[in-house]
Amino acid sequence: MSEADGPDGPGAMTEVFDAVYRGESPFGKRPPWEIGEPQPVYVALEEAGLIGGAVLDAGCGTGEDALHLAGKGYAVTGLDLSPTAVSLARDKAAERGLDAVFDVGDALELTGYEGRFDTVIDVGLAHTFDAGRLRAYAAALHRACRPGALAHILSISDRGAAEMQARLAEAIAEIPAPLPDDASESPGLRRSADHLRDGFADGWTVESITGTRIRGVVPPTAELLDVHAWLGRFRRI
Repeated sequence: MSEADGPDGPGAMTEVFDAVYRGESPFGKRPPWEIGEPQPVYVALEEAGLIGGAVLDAGCGTGEDALHLAGKGYAVTGLDLSPTAVSLARDKAAERGLDAVFDVGDALELTGYEGRFDTVIDVGLAHTFDAGRLRAYAAALHRACRPGALAHILSISDRGAAEMQARLAEAIAEIPAPLPDDASESPGLRRSADHLRDGFADGWTVESITGTRIRGVVPPTAELLDVHAWLGRFRRI
């Protein structure tokens, strides 16, 4: 079996996330990353003038961040592995009269998008990758971006992941409580600033990695929950 066909390959991950977007998971109809509005971090980045040119929303989900930027006049392309998520994003764009492109695509490849983008936004995609896949992702973004492009990577931290999982476990019986620190994931899956820095070590300059908050939602209650995250800003060499 090839890596692409394995349990962590794009085919398997497509089915996992598509089932979530179809409402066939313990989250019900609304996964915790679908907050129904743009992430405050990206609203602030746009207001600060740190978004420019052609924008790629990598792992766009149902498109709230991409649509926010499209509404500000940016040329935005949103890509996601899930056909259901992309279909929902296209429906939103049509309903709001916004001109944004949404396509099914593998962020580890980005075939056909070479040299297209000046800005990348990523809400919670990078933090799903182990060290090897994060490097492959950074390399794919490098191919898809023009020299000087900025990639803004919003990645939940270990602390934030534990906070979110603890709250979800309280609200949803099928969600396990977080493991103790000494029994949690292997180092390759740690969501640390160094993990991001190492992942973007080739072909990118690290401009900053700062602590911030990523907004999620507790599905049964619609409670918004801001948890600790990292915001990495990387410039393509």
